[in-house]
Amino acid sequence: MDINMRRGGLEVAALSPEGEEIRPWFGYQRREAMVPYTFLLPSFLALAVVFFYPMIHAIVISFYSNNIGSAARFIGWQNYRDIIASDWFPSVMKTSVAWTVGNVVFVCGLSLAIALMLDRNFPGRGLVRALFFLPWAVPYVAAGIVWGWMYDYEFGVLNYLVHATGLASDKINFLTACPPAFYSVGALSIWKLVPFGTVMFLAGLQTIPSEYYEAAKIDGAGPIQAFRYVTLPGLRGVTVMLTLLIAIWSFGWSFTAIFLLTEGGPAGCTETIVVRSYLEAFKFFRVGTASAIGTIVLLLSLTFSAAYLALVYRKGRQQ
Repeated sequence: MDINMRRGGLEVAALSPEGEEIRPWFGYQRREAMVPYTFLLPSFLALAVVFFYPMIHAIVISFYSNNIGSAARFIGWQNYRDIIASDWFPSVMKTSVAWTVGNVVFVCGLSLAIALMLDRNFPGRGLVRALFFLPWAVPYVAAGIVWGWMYDYEFGVLNYLVHATGLASDKINFLTACPPAFYSVGALSIWKLVPFGTVMFLAGLQTIPSEYYEAAKIDGAGPIQAFRYVTLPGLRGVTVMLTLLIAIWSFGWSFTAIFLLTEGGPAGCTETIVVRSYLEAFKFFRVGTASAIGTIVLLLSLTFSAAYLALVYRKGRQQ
């Protein structure tokens, strides 16, 4: 018989008439191996309902017409052809690329400078570090509302400071003129992302052995040379991973800050491809086109994500 017996807490397999050991397909070892997946199953089901199903449904909708209130018809790749041939697609992609590159450059540069400063020993370093990390903890919606008040043309504190210090004779249209609107919204995004980059660079600095700096000092290297030949090579992996993460977030998730402050205006100055997808769906009611834009964003984000995972995998194999 194909049975399993447990004696003294040990699993004993039954023997066949020929004397061979019979192990059941779903035995103790297999059940033990299934335990982690059992714990992950509720989370997977939740993700399937609120993430994977809407994503797949949006991809399917992207191949149908924009009819609302009546049965949509299958049109294949027509939505994608219309998007690429549209007048707004080049400008939207240009804005998205500029937004992504600007975030990557400024976030990485400022984060590295702040991390180098916070890595030094000085009185009150813990408090200063906490203050620099606060923006990362502030919700995007709350941050957008506060920055909107700061940018207000009539009563904003920034226009008051500009006028009080004499930097400009007239008030600045931070959110209603181009390109100031693009720079203003970009400042909010950079302010939010810099703490994350600072944490990553600080962690990277802790992994560089102090003996390297001592050896560089013995060889006569100054601070600039030590930074160039010790610090930068030691932070190469962190820099590449941070660059990919910021690029993914800036390109694929650049909606909240822009929509709260400008809604893509003025005249499309801050309209990225993600904002355009929202406008196509909820302003122009072209659901098929909006789904096609979302699919394009998904494919581009997956490309960045694949590069990030490949980098992490290669780094893990090297360790």
